[in-house]
Amino acid sequence: MSDIHIRPFIEEDRTSLAAFRLSEQQQIYSSLPVDVLDDAIEDSDRTPCVVLNETGEIVGFFVLHKHYQHEGYATPHEVVYIRSLSINETFQGRGYGTRVAMSLPLFVQEHFSNFDHLYLVVDAENQGAWNLYERAGFAHTATKEDGPIGKERLYYLDLDQKYVHNIKLKRDETVELPDIKVDIVLNQKKQVGHIEGVLNSEVLHISHLHVEEPERNRGVASSALRQLGTFLRRVLPDVRELMVYTDDAERKTRLFERVGFVRLEDADGKKRFMKYINY
Repeated sequence: MSDIHIRPFIEEDRTSLAAFRLSEQQQIYSSLPVDVLDDAIEDSDRTPCVVLNETGEIVGFFVLHKHYQHEGYATPHEVVYIRSLSINETFQGRGYGTRVAMSLPLFVQEHFSNFDHLYLVVDAENQGAWNLYERAGFAHTATKEDGPIGKERLYYLDLDQKYVHNIKLKRDETVELPDIKVDIVLNQKKQVGHIEGVLNSEVLHISHLHVEEPERNRGVASSALRQLGTFLRRVLPDVRELMVYTDDAERKTRLFERVGFVRLEDADGKKRFMKYINY
C-alpha cells in the first residue's frame, strides 16, 4: 500500500484540486474539492486538507469542520466533523482510501488536540466507505432514515483514545469451524496477538484476546476489536453479533465499552457484552 502525507491546504494546491475528478456516481456521495474549497477557506471553523502520495501528487481531499451540527443529529458542541472526503478518480484502486481512513484518527488528534469528539456522516448505500471508517475505529452510533438521498449513518470516534493504524487482521486457516482464530498483524508482517472464539449460529463468542507484552498499552487490542466487525463481514458474512464474557477487571470493562460493545445482564457471575456487526 502506498505511503501518504496529509496536511492542511495551501494556495499552491488550487491548480491540482481544479483537476480533481470524481465520477457522476461518486458525486452523489461527495462534493468536488473546488465546490467546497472557498467556503472552507472563508470559514475559521473549517480546515480544508489534502492527501499527497509518495511523489507529492494530490490524491485526496477533505474538510475538517469544528462545531458543525449535521441536521437530524444531536452531537456535542466541541466536535470536529469530517466532510467532503474523496479520492481523485485518477488514483482510485491503489489503496489510498484505506490509508486515509486509517490515518485520520492520528491526524485529527495532532491538529485538534483540544477536541475529544470526531464525527462523520455516510450514506447507507455507500457500504465501501463505512466499512473503511469502521476499520479505522469509527463506531456507528445512529441511523437517519430521511437523509438528502436516503438512509444515512452517523459515525463517531473518541479522540481521547489510542489508535494503531498499521494493524491488519488475518484468519488462521488451520483452525476449523466452529472455532475461529484471527491473528493481529502489525506492519503487514509481524504477528503481535490474536483473537479466539467459537461460532454458534450467527454469534461469535470471543473466548480470548491476546497481545504480546511489548505491544501492550498502545491501543493494539482496541484497534483490533474495532476492525473485527468489518473483517468478519468479509470472511464470515453470516456472523451478526459478537458476545464476550469477562471477569470484574475494570480495564476489560473499559476496553469493550470503548469499542462499541453494550453491557447486558451479567450471567454465570461474569460480565456480558454484546455488539452487532452485521446490520
